[in-house]
Amino acid sequence: MADSRPPALVALIVSVRRRVETVIGQLAERFSAERIGARKLWQWVTRLYRKVAAHTLCVLINPSLGRPLPDFEGLVTE
Repeated sequence: MADSRPPALVALIVSVRRRVETVIGQLAERFSAERIGARKLWQWVTRLYRKVAAHTLCVLINPSLGRPLPDFEGLVTE
């Protein structure tokens, strides 16, 4: 089936999707976002918010260290 969308739009969609999947993967792997042990909704929301905030902080720290944005491997060891 032929794709009628412009190639520039397809490239933009692919790059955004790749970034979103990377962030979701990092939240699942490094921050254990899939296992949030909370009994109430407000506890779950607070814990998830903390994990997303920690991820955002790591992304903001990386450029100041001259590292690529999604690379968290060496943040703790450096």
